[in-house]
This record gives sequence, structure tokens and C-alpha cells, in this order.
Amino acid sequence: MNEAIRVSMVSLGCARNLVDSEVLLGHVVEEGLQVVSEAEDADVVIVNTCGFIDTAKQESIDTILSVAKLKEEANLKGVIAVGCLAQRYGEQLTDQIPELDGVFGLSDYSGVPTVVRKIVNGSDKRWSSTIDGGKPKGPRSDTKRCLLTPLSFAYLRISEGCDHTCTFCAIPSMRGRNRSKPIEVLVEEAQSLAAAGIKELVVVAEDSTAYGMDLNKKRQIHTLLEQLAEVDGIEWVRLMYAYPHTVLPELTTFLREHPKAVKYLDIPIQHISSPMLRAMKRGVKSEQVRGILDRLREEVPGIAVRSTLITGFPGETEQDFEELKQLVADYKFERLGVFTYSREETTPAFDMPDQVPEEVAEARAAELMAMQQEVMRTFHDSQVGQTLEVLVDGYDEDAERLVARTYADAPEVDGRVLLPKDSAKVGDLVRAKITSAGDYEWTAEVSD
Repeated sequence: MNEAIRVSMVSLGCARNLVDSEVLLGHVVEEGLQVVSEAEDADVVIVNTCGFIDTAKQESIDTILSVAKLKEEANLKGVIAVGCLAQRYGEQLTDQIPELDGVFGLSDYSGVPTVVRKIVNGSDKRWSSTIDGGKPKGPRSDTKRCLLTPLSFAYLRISEGCDHTCTFCAIPSMRGRNRSKPIEVLVEEAQSLAAAGIKELVVVAEDSTAYGMDLNKKRQIHTLLEQLAEVDGIEWVRLMYAYPHTVLPELTTFLREHPKAVKYLDIPIQHISSPMLRAMKRGVKSEQVRGILDRLREEVPGIAVRSTLITGFPGETEQDFEELKQLVADYKFERLGVFTYSREETTPAFDMPDQVPEEVAEARAAELMAMQQEVMRTFHDSQVGQTLEVLVDGYDEDAERLVARTYADAPEVDGRVLLPKDSAKVGDLVRAKITSAGDYEWTAEVSD
């Protein structure tokens, strides 16, 4: 019997991209190919690229070139690029990286395994998504996935694309308009994940609070979350990527009152200065953003709020930056990411006047993060002595401890809790008493 063709996946970028990687691997398994974790052991490596900002694009290119070296150093027969960078710069990747055997933009990826077989069987053709690799994504494209997350959580992608026209963002040009998946399909996906032992659903989209607008012109994210929370086996439902001025009272009611709702919201605001918000085309003014943030505190007592900010957007003045600093000092986000503006081709901001020097943007970002570190330290210290429910994700070999998360910690972007190694197992929800706090993690003991 012939040995199975071995495929390795390198998944870069955001959680939505990870779902695409899981979907692609689902097709690989369904077609009888073997998934291996190490690129060195593979016949074909698939790199799922990110094309969002310059650093992500460079990481994608560096990864492709690094993997391609295995054609000489190991038995690698092919390298395929998929994902956002491939969607955005497919022709350039094909022309400028001859080591690539295939370049596929965003699709349902159902045809990729066939291409893998042809590469391994000696085809010297260079493949592209214009003729091979998959059909356009449909509502059920995500139903068969090979999960790359621990047994504790999984991402649930509720829609594709985005209808906003933020001047710094290339995502709509890559992923298209907002397309919500039907509630019944998402409930089926959640049931399948629960049957696999998943305890936490991390709900993701480009704009999660736009869910349902394309279906019946109503925001239905609260309705969807309520139905997902009713799925047997699911214990936590966490929402990411809410758009600021579309957080309805029905959503905060769910976050406050449903026992399976994680009291956490990721709500990227990007800036607080009205001139900057207007230049970014965020559709909201400074006082509105502050009002929404205040509402979250009032309507969901104890909520942990995550946000992201951009420094160095074209035209950002010292006064604009001072407003950002004041917001960080006043609001005390439990979780915050700060990014420097990335000048992206095909976006309106690319040609805006008053581009801010990169070193200024970086200095501003560093100053905000230094402020935020103090905020987080205070928050972490306040939890010492408290007993919190935590979800166990895995084991850290270096620390020789289990790794878990609290309600305030989304996977991969927030903090973690370290537990004694034999006190629980992956996927367990346990109560843990926080015994000490660091900048990005807690140490805890499992409570009886």
C-alpha cells in the first residue's frame, strides 16, 4: 500500500485565518492525505498568509521562503500559498517567488488536495486559484474542520467580509462585503464542536455586531449568541470584534445576564480624537465612543474590555495623541493592543497628506503600552486572593505548569493563569484561587 501524502500547514494572521486553515486541513483529511505538524516531515507545505499590514506581509513572505529551502534540505516536493496575501497579491507572488508551486486566494479550498496530489506525482505546472483550488465560500464551507486549537476552545466564524470603509483597512478589498452565515448553520457547527469536547466558543468575524444585517437588515448578534449558549456542552461564549457604535442594549443584556456569557468584549476603537475618527471614516465621534465604553461598564458590571488603538495615522497631532493618552489613563482597559499605522496600497489613507514619521508613531505606541502595563499590573494585583473560574488550555513544558485562562483572557491575545501540573486536565473548567500576579499572567491554586 502506498504511503499517504503528507501535508503540513503554517497558519499566519488572525483567528479568521486560522478557521480557513482548519477548513483546508479538513478537506486534506477527507481526501485521504495525512496531516503532519512539522514542515520538515511533509511532502507539501501550505502557508496560509496574512496580508493586513506590512509586518504581516513580510512575515508571510519570509515564511514562504524559509519553507521553500526544505526543497533542497529535506524531501519537500511543493509549497502552496493561500489566504489574504495570496488573494491581494496573487500575480506578484507567482511572478516574484518561483519557489511557489501554487498560489490560491480565498475560497472554500475544496480543490487544494487534488492540487497537492498532482504536485507530489510530479506535475511541474504552477497552480493558481483562477482555475484550481476551490469554489467561492458558502454558508456551510466551515462545517468540516480539522481543529488546530486545544480541546478547550474553538473559533466560530459567523460571517465573512466587512461593509465598513475605514480608510486604513484593506480587508474589504480582500474578503468582500459582509456575508452572515444562517443561525441554524452556526448552531450546527457549535453542536459539532461541543460533541468534540470544546467548552468555549470564541465568536469571530470582521465585524461581529453587523451579524444579520445582510440577511434581514437587523442586527442579530444577541439572538445568535443566545442560541449558541443553549448548545449542550458549551460552557463559555466569548465575543470578539464588536464595532463601537453598534453595541445594542440587547447585547449588553446577554453579556450581563446569561450564565454562559463571558463578561468580556473585544471592541476595537482605533482612536478617540474626533478628527482622527473622521479621517479614519469610523462613523463615530469621540463623545460617542466614550459613551459606549461607559455604557459597557454600567450595563455589564465587572466586564473586561479589550480594545485596539492606532498611533501615527496621517495627520495625527500631539493634541490627538494626548487625547489617546487621557483615554488610556481614564478608562483603564483590562486588555489593550496598540499598533502603529501601516501605510497600505489601495487604501484611501495611503495618499493622505501629513504622513506621520514612523519613529514618531512607534514612540507614541511605546508610550501608550507603558501606560497600559501599569493599568494591567493594577488589575492583576486586584485579583490576588480572588477565586475565579478558569479554563485549562494546555501544559507549559518550560514552566512545568498547566496553562489556563480567566474570563478576562481571550486565547492567544491576552494573559494566562499558571496552575500546578497535576491539578486538572485540558478542557477542564475549574475554580482557582489567584496567589500571585505578574504583568501578563497569574499563578493560582485549584480550589476545592
